[in-house]
Amino acid sequence: MREMHAFLHQFDATWSHEWESLHAVLDGVNDAEAAYQAPCYAGETTEDGWPAPGTIAWQVAHLTHCKRDYTAILRSASTDAVLDALPWVPVAEFAALRKQLRGAHEDERLAMSAITDAQLDDIAGDEMTMREFLAMIIRHDAWHAAQIAVARRLFRTR
Repeated sequence: MREMHAFLHQFDATWSHEWESLHAVLDGVNDAEAAYQAPCYAGETTEDGWPAPGTIAWQVAHLTHCKRDYTAILRSASTDAVLDALPWVPVAEFAALRKQLRGAHEDERLAMSAITDAQLDDIAGDEMTMREFLAMIIRHDAWHAAQIAVARRLFRTR
């Protein structure tokens, strides 16, 4: 198995595995649940145009924003160009926010699929090798999926 194939397989599973994925943990989240802020986040400052910290909506917005940034890094991997990520644009409804996440994920997947095994030792974002950068991208999705799972439990037991 090519190494990039293994990265892509793990990336896809982290997104869409039946039980342990972003898709699974976001299934059924409505606007009220997405906007719920657990008391432990009440003192956090809300960034202008962003959902409240600690909410599922914030997690999704953050993932979307990061995926766009990561995609820019992946697309510039074989060039000297530095591509800017798209700026954050506020979204009011959670369904629209999820649609943005899905689009950002698809773009990130496409950019990732263009990386070759020969590029895995090249330097990517934050002075990491491409190999380290791809692993971080996958861990980042899993990390926030877990935070969303906890936020859902906090909402259900509030």
